[in-house]
Amino acid sequence: MNEIAPDTLTVLPDPRLFRAARWLQRICLGIAAVAVFVGLMPLFGSEIRGWLAAMTGGSLLFLLTALLCGISLLLAEPSWTWIAVSYARPVVNVFVICGAAALIFVARVANDSATQQNAAFPPAGFTAGFVALAIAVVLVDKRNWLLNRVADVLVCGLSLLGLLLVSDAVFGGFALFGTTADNQGWVSLLLCLLALTTVVTLHQAEHGVFSIFLGVGVGSNLARIFAPILLVLPFAWEALNKWINRVGLTGHLNAALLASCGVAVAIGILLFFTWRISTMENEIHDLILRDEATRLYNARGFHMLAEHALRLAQRSNVPFSVLFIDLENLAQIHAQLGSEASTASLAEAGELLRATFRESDIKGRIDADKFAVAGRFDRVGILVAALRLEASVAACNSKSARPIPLKFSMGHVTSCETSEAESLKDLLERAGHVRNRQDSQLTEMRVN
Repeated sequence: MNEIAPDTLTVLPDPRLFRAARWLQRICLGIAAVAVFVGLMPLFGSEIRGWLAAMTGGSLLFLLTALLCGISLLLAEPSWTWIAVSYARPVVNVFVICGAAALIFVARVANDSATQQNAAFPPAGFTAGFVALAIAVVLVDKRNWLLNRVADVLVCGLSLLGLLLVSDAVFGGFALFGTTADNQGWVSLLLCLLALTTVVTLHQAEHGVFSIFLGVGVGSNLARIFAPILLVLPFAWEALNKWINRVGLTGHLNAALLASCGVAVAIGILLFFTWRISTMENEIHDLILRDEATRLYNARGFHMLAEHALRLAQRSNVPFSVLFIDLENLAQIHAQLGSEASTASLAEAGELLRATFRESDIKGRIDADKFAVAGRFDRVGILVAALRLEASVAACNSKSARPIPLKFSMGHVTSCETSEAESLKDLLERAGHVRNRQDSQLTEMRVN
């Protein structure tokens, strides 16, 4: 079975939803097939009276049109690779259009004043629904943008019509709304229309505006959350209004209760939207300011937050320190062990920094193999923190089985060491010079 998302999707598809939509199409096709079989049961009776009733009532023509639409949608499945299928579907679509034209003709004849005795003919809504379904089935899966937009409009109208028929049948079945509706036994036609409408809608979702429901991201999530709510809300509102009128509440109490319910629903939707937007802003902020490999701040995020913290420290006249860290052997790890090993080393370095320093300290990856930590440390505090990081790295290397251990070199400075108000850039440069001076001193000691 081909479950690959087509290139015509207008949003980034969610593979799980895409597969679920494909299987839901097949299930609905099976439901439609069962509905057609149940509707055609009178043809297999022992009496010819059932066949004549189906013919004169018009349900046979509806069911045959539905059967042709189902066959066309089944042939539109991308899992079919036979060449004969690509030629069979246009032929079936021709019969689908002929069935739609026959429905229009028979409906006009049935609605003629001279033939009003044909009360068994389905209501006009069924005729409109099956005609729209036939046209949508022919236009669906087209790559032409104009035909695609027309198919979107037809699918929207078809969905609304199906909703109208279902709500009419459901509301008619409740004594809350007065007399019950007489559906005249058109259950199989309605079930068939709804199932095929679902199939054509899901099929069009692979190409048109309905693809938002199969995508990933905040927009698609909001669409999937609010579509059922907005679908049910008007009907629940109408049912509540009828119930209030039935229990006999006074006019002003009725209006107050409905207004209060409306305010509660509106505020709930507003709160949910604002919560989602705030969450989305935090996610975007995190993506912009975080380094993907280490989950520390990137250079932009570190400079923005550390500059702000430095200004606050200078204003309060408290010491502010910067620790400059160089992962010296990252290039060696990448050259000898590959990119996956270097990425794992960066992630481990980020974890060491997060575990060693306070949450309030600003930790960032400011270059490919360079890190920095900034915070309110005095000279003794930043020295102790640097020694603690060295101990953490040594402990991590002793426990790890990697062939090349992590190797850090560090330098640190404190802002109150000079009388001038230094910028963050100046502090980072001084810390880098201190690191270089310490490295050169260590090299001389090893040589001597």
